[in-house]
This record gives sequence, structure tokens and C-alpha cells, in this order.
Amino acid sequence: MKTKIFKSVVVLTMILFAFSCENDAMDGLVREDRQIVSFKLNGQVGPAIITPIGDDEGVVDIFAVMAGIDLNAVLPLVEISEKATISPNPNESANFNTNGGSFVYTITSESGKTRKWKVNLKPFVSEIDGDWGVTSFKFDWFIGKGESWGWGENNADLTAALSDAGLEKDNTLELVTTLVNESGNPEGTFDFGSGADMEFARFIVNPDHAGQVKDYSSRFRKMPIGKGVFEYNVAGKVLTLWRGNKSGISIEGKVTKSDTGTISIAFDNWVNEFTWDHWGAESQIQNSYTIYYNFVSL
Repeated sequence: MKTKIFKSVVVLTMILFAFSCENDAMDGLVREDRQIVSFKLNGQVGPAIITPIGDDEGVVDIFAVMAGIDLNAVLPLVEISEKATISPNPNESANFNTNGGSFVYTITSESGKTRKWKVNLKPFVSEIDGDWGVTSFKFDWFIGKGESWGWGENNADLTAALSDAGLEKDNTLELVTTLVNESGNPEGTFDFGSGADMEFARFIVNPDHAGQVKDYSSRFRKMPIGKGVFEYNVAGKVLTLWRGNKSGISIEGKVTKSDTGTISIAFDNWVNEFTWDHWGAESQIQNSYTIYYNFVSL
């Protein structure tokens, strides 16, 4: 037993010694890395696109909301390779107006090799910004949702189940990005208007299966009426809306943009409230789990 323990200690000592020697060898190397690792500035949307070119050049593309950025005096936050240096000093303002929205930094490695990085500052154009008109208002429903049985329909016309939902079809939505937050997500304002008929959809069944008036607005009034603010998660394609300002209740919608430029915003509206004492349209309404606003650019 003592012999086995002794052998184990010897092996471990040899491994540690070899590892130590390897580290010492690495410490003696002169680094040639001369990369821009990250590049950030106020108003930037998403991470910088960093592309080395050959052995001594590179390009950094930055997309940003240009409002509020003084191109004559840009102060970025730049991270570069370890033990490398950068010129000009990024702590001093750079004039991006001198070369059509571009500026060149030179990174010099520890070994003295250089790479010139051309940083291009480009206007961010949001895929959701603009004036939009509702073309259709649809929903998904499924009887037996979460079960191994059932039936339903995807993208059914909501007006077939709730006729006054059709009042939403001429509504308009204006989205304007005004800034980019610390998470890199665009924020801005929205205005959901009533359109030519000056009315918004009503989600009322009169009468319902019991002969009463049943208001389903809490299920289907997901798009806030009037003016408010939004945040758009570009990576996840999630649009968060607040009526008025961010102190109120928020609602999240999933954005899909087609190749033809139309957009769709889908809201989750599932509530498990189905009963078996009625059929037809009201059953579909009670078993709706997603509603869709489909928009075209105006």
C-alpha cells in the first residue's frame, strides 16, 4: 500500500513539474496578437462585427442609432489583445466625419507587428420601424391543448368567431426607435391608432352559450391602444410594449418579418377555462392560445 501511495505522489509531482515548465515556456514567448477584441459606443445596436483581413488589416462594422452621436467626437470603449497597444488613444475623441463615417486605429503587438483596423460606423435601420397597417387579425385555437387528443386550427380568421374583431383590420401602428439601451436593444415609441373607422375591436359574445353577455377583452386586447413605449430584443425578435411608459404593465409579442417586408406580431393569450356545455365559435375563443396581428408597410 505504501509503495502505491509513493508512486502516486511521484507521478503527481512530475505532472505538476511539467505543467510548471510549460507555463514558464509560454511566459517567455513574445506575443504577436494585434486584434480588436470588442468595440462599443453609446447608441450601438448589438455587438461589433470584427473581421481580420490578411496579416495586417481588419474591418470593424458598428451599427448604431445615429441620433445623439456626434461624429466629430466619438469616444468608444475598445478592448484589444493582451500586451498590445492602440493608436490613436481611444480615450481621446475620434472624428468619424473625416472619412465618411470611418476611422482607422492601429494595433501594435508586443512583438512590434501592426494591424490597421478600419472602423465603420453605420446607421442602424430597425426592421420594425415605420408606419404599419393591419391587414388581418388571426388566432390559433386547439381543443384539448396539452393533451394527446383534440382538434383545432392555426391562423384562423378571428372575425369568423368575433365579428367586431374586424374593426381592428384598418388600424395603424407607428414604431420609432429613439435609443439603444445598455443591453443593446432598441427602445422607442409606438402609436396604435384606430384607422379610418375610428374604432377598435370589441371582443364580446352576445349572447354567450348561457344567454349572457361575455366579454373576452382580457384575452384578446393584447395590443395596447394609443401611445406608449417599446423595447425590441433584436436577437430574440421579442417586442415588449408598455402603454404610456414603463411604469405600467407590459406585454410581449413575437415578431416575424417576411421576405416581402410584412411583419406579424404574435401574442400568447392562453387561459385554461374551457367547459363542455357549448360548441362552435365560443369553444374556439375559449381555447385560443395565440393571436396574430399581420401588418403591411404604409
